[in-house]
Amino acid sequence: MQITWNILPVLLSVLVAVIGSFTALTHVQRMRASTGRVATLWMAAGSVTMGMAVWSMHFIGMLAFHLPVQISYDLELTILSVLPAIAAALLVSYVLRESDISAGRIVASGLLMGTGVSAMHFTGMAALEMSPVISYDPAIVALSVAIAVIGSWGALLTIYRGDRFKLPTLPRFMLGAVIMGMAISGMYYTAMLGTQFHPGNLGIADATRIEPKVLAALIVIISLFWFAGGILASWFDHHMASLNAAALAELERDHIELRERAEEHAAEMTQSLRESEEQLRMTLRCAPDAVLICEDDGRIVYANHNFIDMMLYDRGELYAMTVVDLVSEDWRERYRQEAEKILADGRRHVFEILLVKKCGGKVPVEMNAVMLPNGRIYGSCRDISERKLAEHRIHQLAFYDALTSLPNRRLLMDRMQQALTVSMRGGQFGAVMFLDIDHFKIINDTKGHDVGDMLLLEVAKRLEFCLRDGDTVARLGGDEFVIVLLLSADITEAVTQAELVAEKIRSSVNQSYRLGSYAYHTTPSIGIVLFKGYGEGADELLKHADAAMYQAKAAGRNAIRFYDPDMQAAIEARVDLGEELHRALESQQFRLHYQVQLDSLRYPVGAEVLLRWEHPERGLIYPEQFIPLAEEVGLIVPIGLWVLQTVCAKLKAWQQDEITRDLILSVNVSAKQFHQDDFVSKVQGVLLESGARPSRLKLELTESTALKNVEDVIAKMHELKPLGLGFSMDDFGTGYSSLQYLKRLPLDQIKIDRSFVRDITTDPNDAAIVQTIIAMTEALGLEVIAEGVETQAQHDFLDMRGCRIFQGFLFGKPMPIEQFEMMLGAPEGYGGDSVGEMV
Repeated sequence: MQITWNILPVLLSVLVAVIGSFTALTHVQRMRASTGRVATLWMAAGSVTMGMAVWSMHFIGMLAFHLPVQISYDLELTILSVLPAIAAALLVSYVLRESDISAGRIVASGLLMGTGVSAMHFTGMAALEMSPVISYDPAIVALSVAIAVIGSWGALLTIYRGDRFKLPTLPRFMLGAVIMGMAISGMYYTAMLGTQFHPGNLGIADATRIEPKVLAALIVIISLFWFAGGILASWFDHHMASLNAAALAELERDHIELRERAEEHAAEMTQSLRESEEQLRMTLRCAPDAVLICEDDGRIVYANHNFIDMMLYDRGELYAMTVVDLVSEDWRERYRQEAEKILADGRRHVFEILLVKKCGGKVPVEMNAVMLPNGRIYGSCRDISERKLAEHRIHQLAFYDALTSLPNRRLLMDRMQQALTVSMRGGQFGAVMFLDIDHFKIINDTKGHDVGDMLLLEVAKRLEFCLRDGDTVARLGGDEFVIVLLLSADITEAVTQAELVAEKIRSSVNQSYRLGSYAYHTTPSIGIVLFKGYGEGADELLKHADAAMYQAKAAGRNAIRFYDPDMQAAIEARVDLGEELHRALESQQFRLHYQVQLDSLRYPVGAEVLLRWEHPERGLIYPEQFIPLAEEVGLIVPIGLWVLQTVCAKLKAWQQDEITRDLILSVNVSAKQFHQDDFVSKVQGVLLESGARPSRLKLELTESTALKNVEDVIAKMHELKPLGLGFSMDDFGTGYSSLQYLKRLPLDQIKIDRSFVRDITTDPNDAAIVQTIIAMTEALGLEVIAEGVETQAQHDFLDMRGCRIFQGFLFGKPMPIEQFEMMLGAPEGYGGDSVGEMV
């Protein structure tokens, strides 16, 4: 179908597009120059203006061509066709709102604008009522869209990059508007070239159709009025902005003038202040004391020459520090408290503080500090080192011995009073030791007082070395020294602790001395008195300790004696018992008792061997009374060896009798004995020498023994295991109970301690523990034995839970070998020597 064009509407459409673009672009510029709601209004106005420019150009352009048929437009779709253009313009305005418009924003804006123009065009074409419908050439349509996008880029680049080519603002916007208008028009007329109206197309009459001439008139009138109003609004806004800028410039000039006057006034005041500061600086420089000024946070802002000379820092170094940095660490909290008081009440404060020089030396100062009107702290410091040294000398003379520098009697009495107070509050015992050097008068008289003084100095050093930091050692005069200790709250432990310290002192003082060219040996006599609370005063305690010291001298010197008669008797009894232990081993006073072990059918399977001391005067002594002492005096190893030898000899003798040959004897081994380096070889030697079958011997280890140096224990057990020896863990559950190591120990048996068996029928906790031990040993493939079984109910409970071996008073008490063999039904006189072992 043939199309004809009218040139005047074509030119009018281009003009409308250019004017509308110019108006819309000025609105965008006003948006960028505004903020808040005003910027939003300009954004909306610019978007509507650009949308109307595109819409108006389209429909005016539609009037420029003629078809041989009458055409009309759908009213609703015609009105709606403006929306894509407005929406695209709104998005472009949003993208361009930032002050710095990047190339990416221009590219995005061009794409949006070109897309919006194209969308509006084809929506408007859809409003054209034709039948059949119009078709388009895709290539030409794509070209038209490209023209719209590229033209939009060109317009935006001209406006927002034109300043690089030194184009003024108005020419840039006018040129940009022309390019944008040409882009819109170019898109339209190019797209129309690709529009195909087929022969037979007819206009469709509709009640809502719009006559083209009416539509053209409406569009031209509305557009021109809108564009004119928009240009006037932009001009008015720009004019008001110019007026505001002029007013602001006037205010700026007034501000500059006022500032210059203020600066002149400030300069005058600054000069006056400099003069005042210089006067103050001269005053501070000439001050006899060390002066510093700091901010309220401690930063140093001034230090005079005296302070710099005292601290040995450069001025620059000081000004980079705070006062706290100069204060000794253990005095810093004191300084902070004083500084807070100064800032809080503003009054003058005088206090002592310890400062640290750059070289690390410390200087005590008396600081006279006050808060200045500006909130800073002024401090005048006076070095009081000489005063402190004099005070220290006076204190030393008053409270310390001049020769040894140890506390003298005056300070000793004070320390004893403190110890009495601590003892009363804490409920713990203390000890006072009175030490006198034996035969001191001889060396003092024969070698001279200088050598005697050298000996006293050496003894003082050794005494200090033997004590803890909180203990006190003092010299009363001559060769007399007093030691004050705080001990345990338990009387037995306190006695042991005091005895150990005294023995340590005695051993140290006993060492030889090199006194100039002389080699000398001396001994001490030490008296000890224990105290608890204020039962006795310090003077009374000293008298008692002195009396105990004379008891030590009466005992032959180089001795330790307790004053308390009962305690002294106990200590002497303990010492006597230790001496008698040596004789007991030599004179064969030890005996072995046997407690039978039975299976669930009450058939004897063995016995535990228990050690007894048959004292010629005190009678039968049980292990708990002498084993700890035997360990302390070093006799536990030979006693343990004797037990093994005796037990193995008995096993050898039993091998000939069918009743006893299969019995197993269990022997307790102490930790000290087991951890001897030669323990394995000793056991091997005893077995070889006796000829006893190793499979009939079982060694019992306590948990504490097994888990002390566990690697050594495991290694020794593995060395002995191939011989056929059995191993049992005694007192299981009362110590460490470390299952981690239990699975590594090559044990044969676990012994349930009597403390769990005692209440298994009445205490659910004990019952649960015993059941757990039985189940665990069964899972590990070990044998379990319960000791301390005293009632049938206990036996039945254990038997029902799977325990198969029992030991306790229900079956028999520990008894000598003769009675034990008779109980087994052994032949008369079979037992020979007594057999036994330690518990």
